[in-house]
Amino acid sequence: MDPRKTKEIICFCNNVPRHEIEKAISEGANSMNKIFDATTAGVGACGGSCRRKLAPMLEHYLTTGTFPEKIIPDTTGKKKYKGEKT
Repeated sequence: MDPRKTKEIICFCNNVPRHEIEKAISEGANSMNKIFDATTAGVGACGGSCRRKLAPMLEHYLTTGTFPEKIIPDTTGKKKYKGEKT
């Protein structure tokens, strides 16, 4: 992976880079809540705006076993992800 992408910050509130999130997911964080617990991403003062990026990363990994080259945020706000309350 491009080294610039591993340093990409996903959660600005808690300064959590992409590589930490990918590591947590690959080590078993298979729900949004587990990602929150393992990395503190998604639980910042903003109310979790990075969840729009976290969820597609997780879903892509659970489906393919790999991480997306480019993260396309979910901007619909309608889909609930594994580990989120409905």
